[in-house]
Amino acid sequence: MSSDSTDLDTEDNEASFSSRTAPPVAFGAHVTTIDTVESIHRNWVGPTIGAPDGGDSACYRKAHIMKTCPVGFDYKWKTCWAQCPLSYPVKCGLECIRQNDDCGLEYYSKTSNVVQAAISLTTMGLFGQLTAAAKKLVPGAKCIRAIIGNMKMLIKYISYIKVYDPQAPFDRVMAVLYQTSYVTIDFPVIIAMCLGLPYPAVMDPASWIVDSIQLQLGELLDHGANIIRGWDRFTAFLKRTNFTQPLEELNENEISSLKTGLASNSTCGYELKRLTDHTWMTVAQMKREKPGITQNELRVAMYESDLFVRDIPTVTNNCMEHFISESSEATAYETRDTLRKTLGVITDDLIKSGTSDNGTSLTAKQYVRVVTDKVAMTAFVLGIDNTGILGVITEYIQPICGPTQFIGEIDDGTDPNTLGLNIVGEAFSDSSLVWKRQGDGVVTITFQSADTKNVTVNIFSGGDKVDEMFVRAGGAATWSSNVTALGGRSLYLDRWRPGFLGLPGTGGGSLKLWVPRADEGGHLDLAVKLNVS
Repeated sequence: MSSDSTDLDTEDNEASFSSRTAPPVAFGAHVTTIDTVESIHRNWVGPTIGAPDGGDSACYRKAHIMKTCPVGFDYKWKTCWAQCPLSYPVKCGLECIRQNDDCGLEYYSKTSNVVQAAISLTTMGLFGQLTAAAKKLVPGAKCIRAIIGNMKMLIKYISYIKVYDPQAPFDRVMAVLYQTSYVTIDFPVIIAMCLGLPYPAVMDPASWIVDSIQLQLGELLDHGANIIRGWDRFTAFLKRTNFTQPLEELNENEISSLKTGLASNSTCGYELKRLTDHTWMTVAQMKREKPGITQNELRVAMYESDLFVRDIPTVTNNCMEHFISESSEATAYETRDTLRKTLGVITDDLIKSGTSDNGTSLTAKQYVRVVTDKVAMTAFVLGIDNTGILGVITEYIQPICGPTQFIGEIDDGTDPNTLGLNIVGEAFSDSSLVWKRQGDGVVTITFQSADTKNVTVNIFSGGDKVDEMFVRAGGAATWSSNVTALGGRSLYLDRWRPGFLGLPGTGGGSLKLWVPRADEGGHLDLAVKLNVS
């Protein structure tokens, strides 16, 4: 086969990769890659992300004693405090409370001390339980499951290359692949796992890991999608690339499970595993580049990274199609939102793992050793059960609330699910919204009163009261702000209205929704109707 006539879907290709010269390549999270996570499903907030966890009436606000706050935190008293999330949108001292609840009741006022962010897989009891479960999984099955996932992603990526350049020669395709995270990050992690080795701090170009990467890529380009068209073809590929040992470790149940995974069009579980791999590798790389980096500095950098801002929201939302196919849209939203909370716990734990028990910063090598078991556990959770990725985790998410994370860019819509609009009671009934992802960055709230009394509407953002608006009975009023000020926070409205004996109260109802961040400006129109209640 000549280099300018590579056929990615032909089984008869006899070309040997050993005759090709692989381009120079660097490995690791520090390498700038060209592949990006693309959205394949409309991203809306949905109806469930604002539901309180486990019926809890309030939650403690996560806090970190630090000077520079991560995204989603506000600075006060030399401490970074979590903004109240959509599920608990009203700040009440050290806590956040549910929509329509009264701060005066002080549901969770158990302490006046700063509640530190104590969530970790270990303290929740989750780490030990799931690590034990993961150890029951034969290493060969974990290895092969990961190879299947990466092969599917690479085949999909190669098909994109061929759409734009159908005649792209072998060397050009190979050069492009070596600029993707599938090769520079995912392949080394998988092969190290398959060999039972820790991920090397520095990748030796002459190592068996690099040789295996080059051999598998050569096979992929020679045989294309035929590699995953059936179990027999896939096992033949593994044997040609010297991965016979994992095959010999499999039992009948594992083979059956792997066959099902091979035939499935979903790569949801594997892509979620990639996210955690990229998280710990990014932390390890930061520790190599700045050995004394603190946990707080890591947290700020990670919360602002593309991984947190874009990749995790996109990948979790892309799983929606798979979740919907297995259940209903409402259940799919619930699964996605629980998954995002779970990933928040896992990624926070990976960040905290960078510090030893006595508070000193671990070296990059020490860190990689510490997270090895955690990554194995994560692979078990996200890889073994592609449909109920979460079941065992939900009950462990403690009533400590961090900011709402991993929502990402929200697509256009007028449906309440677009921004998770939720109305309790009659006071704001029949209110509506229009959200546009591209726009001038303006947020406009138009109040139209059908009430018989004057009212004052309280406006909260991220749990804090930012303004109030007086609206006369039967009248109208307009309040304006912008996406820059309100984006990435919950927006919550309640209102003061004269009640018994003319005394004002906030009973009668409330309204909440999410205001997204928007790289393209965004525009929100909220039409709020004020009713007798």
